[in-house]
Parts: sequence; C-alpha cells; structure tokens
Amino acid sequence: MTNSLIKEFLGRRFGMFIHWGVYSTLGGEWNGKTVQHDLGEWIMNILQIPVKEYEKIAVKFNPVNFDAEELVRLACDAGMQYIVITSKHHDGFAMFKSECDPYNIYDWTEYKRDPIEELAQACKKFDMKLGFYYSQALDWHEEHAGGWDVKPYGLRKSWANVWDYPDNSKKNFSIYFEKKVKPQVTELLTKYGDIFLMWFDTPRTINAEQSEELYQLVKSLQPNCLVNSRIGNGKGDYGSLGDNQIPTITLEKPYESPVTLNDTWGYKYYDHNWKSSEEIIHMLAKLASRNVNFLLNIGPMGDGRLTDETVEILKGISDWTAANGEAIYYTSGNPTNSDFDWGYVTSGKNKVYLCFKENIKQSIEFNGLKGKVNRIYSLKDKKELPFEQFVANEEDRDLNNKNVTDILKIDIPETNLYMPVYAIECEKEPRFCNGIIQQDRTLILYPLTSQIYDGKLKFAKDVLMENSHINYNHYGKIRVDRSGILTGWSRSDEYLVWEAKLTKPGMYRVEIITNSMGISNETREKCEIELTVTNNNKEDNSKEDRLRFKLKEDFTYTESRTKHCNTRIGSVCGNMKIDEAGIFRICLRLINDLEAENENIPLVMLKFSLLP
Repeated sequence: MTNSLIKEFLGRRFGMFIHWGVYSTLGGEWNGKTVQHDLGEWIMNILQIPVKEYEKIAVKFNPVNFDAEELVRLACDAGMQYIVITSKHHDGFAMFKSECDPYNIYDWTEYKRDPIEELAQACKKFDMKLGFYYSQALDWHEEHAGGWDVKPYGLRKSWANVWDYPDNSKKNFSIYFEKKVKPQVTELLTKYGDIFLMWFDTPRTINAEQSEELYQLVKSLQPNCLVNSRIGNGKGDYGSLGDNQIPTITLEKPYESPVTLNDTWGYKYYDHNWKSSEEIIHMLAKLASRNVNFLLNIGPMGDGRLTDETVEILKGISDWTAANGEAIYYTSGNPTNSDFDWGYVTSGKNKVYLCFKENIKQSIEFNGLKGKVNRIYSLKDKKELPFEQFVANEEDRDLNNKNVTDILKIDIPETNLYMPVYAIECEKEPRFCNGIIQQDRTLILYPLTSQIYDGKLKFAKDVLMENSHINYNHYGKIRVDRSGILTGWSRSDEYLVWEAKLTKPGMYRVEIITNSMGISNETREKCEIELTVTNNNKEDNSKEDRLRFKLKEDFTYTESRTKHCNTRIGSVCGNMKIDEAGIFRICLRLINDLEAENENIPLVMLKFSLLP
C-alpha cells in the first residue's frame, strides 16, 4: 500500500460509521425479550432467533424514511470526511441488491430499493469518500459460516449459529467463503464506483490463506481501496483498534478507533447513554493527538430515520470542526515524548496546535520545542497571544549533558470558546527534544517510553504488540499492547525504567494509573510496588528517593463514557520532594510476585504533579 493512500486516510481523520439492518427494526427487543446491556445488532444471536423467524422479520423491513443525501449532508456538516456502512452484518442480510444471494434488501423485502446505491450517489455528489463494512467470517443465516470453533463471552452462546445448525462436525467454512463472501465482495467493488476502504470484522475461523485471498481480491478489483486489519491473520493496510478503544499514546503506524455514540452499534430503543457533543469533540482532539482516525458510529432506526439525539449531537460539533479543523485534518499526532494535563497537541507543516480541555485563564510552559516561534494565535478568532521564548544553546540541548530546556511560556486568556485551539506558528518546521520532559507542572510517563527489564533491558517500543497475531516467545511475557498499556507484568525480577527531566524543584504528588481489566481487587490489595527516583545530574547518584505503595483504588475515570476497556483506576503513591531540576532515572518494580494465574499489572501511566 502506497504512503500517499495511507496519508490521505489519516488526513481525513474523522469518519461516520453506520450500523443499519434488519436488527434495527427490532430495536433490541424480540418477543418481549431484550439483549439487555449487549449490542442491538447481536439480537439474532443473543436471543437465538431461528433463521425462519428472522427471515419473516426481514420481509417486513421497509425503511421508507431513509434519505441518503440528508445523511451525507449531516456527516459533511459535522466535519466527517468518509462514511463506512454495513453492507452485510453478522445476521447475513445484505443491504444491497446482491445477484448471488436473494437474502437482500431489494429482493427479500417490499422496499425494492438499493440504499447502498443511493448512498454511493449521495457521497459522489458531496465529494464524500465511501467504504463498506462486510462481515466476512460470521453469518448466522449460513450453516457453514465461521465462529463455531471459538469460545464466546457475555450473553453470547456461540459466535456461530448453533441453534439452527448444531452439528459443528458438518461445517465447512470454505463452502460459505466461496459461495457468498467472494461473490458479494466482488459485487460491492464493481457496482458502486470507487470505494475508499473495505472494513472487515471478527475474523473467526477464516485461515491465513483465505484472508490473503480476500485481500488480493479487493486489490485486484480496486487497487486503491484500503483494507482494515480485521480481515484477519495479520493482513490489512491499517489497524483497527478494539471497539471504543482509546490509545494512551501516539501511534506510529496507521490506526482507526471505532466508537459508539451510545452503548450499541445497531439501534436499541432503550439505550439512552448518549455521549454529548462536547465529549465527541474531546475524543476527536485526543485521537488526533494520538495520530488515530476517529470512526464515530450512528445507528439509524428501522424505518431509516435517525434519532433526534443523533442529529442533535452531530450538529453540536459542526461549529467546532469548522473553526478548528486545521488542527485535526492532515496533521500528525503529538510530536513530543511528553503529555499534557491541560489538553492535546497535534502538528502540521510549520505549526503546532494546542487543544485546551478548559477555557479558563492560565499560564503554561510548553517545553522542548526547538526553533523560533513567530506568533501564537486562536484558530477561532485569530487573536494573537503573548508569549516568551527561552532558547537553549545548541551545544547545551542534550538532556544527558546539561540542565537546559527550550521553554515557551504562553499566557492563555479566559474565553467563552468551547475547547479553544491555538496555533504555534514557527519560522521553520518545528523540531522537538527527543527526551521525556516535564510539561508545565506535570510529568507523565507511559510504558511505551520506558525500558523494560525481564531478564535483559530492552526498549518498550521493541516489544510493542501490534496485533493479536503475535509470537509470544518472540515478544516475551511482558510487553506493551497496541493501545499503550503494559501487559504481562507479574514478577518481582521485572521492572520498568525511564530517564526523564523534571524542570522544577518542589514537592510532587505521585500517582499510578492502571487499567481495570487484567487484575482482581484481591490482587490489587496484596501486591506492593516500589518507585525509586535518582538524580543523574548529581556526582553521587547513589542516593535514591523511594516510595512503596499498593494499588488501592483512590479514584477512577473512563477514557470515554462507553467503558469497554476504558475504565482506569488511580492510586496515589505518595509525595516526593525534588530538591533541584535535572535528569532523573525513574524505576518501577514489583516487591512480590503476583500469585494469581493470568493476572498482571496493566500499567497505563505514572504521573508526577507539582504541588502548589
């Protein structure tokens, strides 16, 4: 895949995901039973609706209020730059006129329209890129579709249809793959013009050869069509993060995060846990700072209409994206090795963009930026901000030699703008210090910027787990997953170490943030961790400051309102006095091995906050 296609994909940054099908007519309920907290589009599986019954529901599917142009116009106004729609989900029903299978919206229903064709024409009219979701492995309408060989979770009895087709010994995935998958993917890529991407999903049962064959089929029909990693077996042009997964770090390789607007993908009439417009704006800025695309889902109702809440939320972000899109589209993620308590950072050409979570008056220090700054101004109203720049001598910049830093002091005014964004305009393309530097009053340390010892010392970036198809013997037990969270840390002879610069002396509060998954409350109460901090600038660097603490739950928060893998638990380690600024060696180690099998310390970050 050429860099130019990936560059365009990342440049578009913000897309609309549409989950819509027969399941939308049920709204999460069938015969008086609901899917409860599970997903609306999984209703056939969770309630084990027989194929014959589901076919009867499909006959009545008649989305007469579907308006493709209105949908695309709403996406455009919200600042979205591509659309991905479910052409066939796990229920097996095609949302387009398929010549190879009559189980589709044109031939099976009274609707007698092809909404995919209508959407393709609307996207062409509004210059919107179009992609297709296609469930290549799961299909509950088909006996031979995949998933019977993988253990399910939650309310799901199986990934496959085992209520109509209970004899797994007779199933042959190749029959389904040849009869339905390849012909329908061919139709999608030959009937609807240029397709931006194919979004495959849930690669259960499909083998490496079939994933490769499917990938090559897409490329043979449309060479410029991108393919996501959920095609399976390590294939694909870009990575799909987990559902509602928000990475903690800037990702170097191309990724996309699919996110729900409430707690479901397909429409559920009783799911009212809507994210606000403000939350969506925060997530857009945060994901852009991580160099990750934001694919935001909507779930139309069975008649084709959008819920009032969906329309209101999307309209609520339009003013912000119109004013601040320069900081989002065709930018790169946070270019520093540091993070910021006050907000998010992106960069592009000769500018750095600061997105502030709050609109209060404050003065900040932005450290490590090299090169002359011409001006700093608001993207919304173009008003310039006062600043002072302190530039270190070139020979003194090496963090390992001298206690110097390039410092940019900025006075941020109070404003009535929501989440204000300011551009730092540099004389030349900005460069940054390679080291980890305290930003303003906070130093944030992520596992990916550490070195990890598990028998030998190695950089965490060398054990980054890019996807689930890895050789654990190669990576070792302790590693960093693709969202930046440490996994596999369970032994007292393993530790993490950072070299980082604290720019101010004083008393710091130290906190450790861990993920809620991967460790039980009982283990949290038992395990003990030691933090040591050594000033590398001192001639006698044998003196260490130490803190010992347990992972008690002092506070919690979520990266998004949808809690899937996003709930964080914060533990206050204690206070530590730093006598002078300098380069410090910061080390975290377990005092005792974790006794419980398959448990580990899922470290998200270590944080030092300067107290008043």
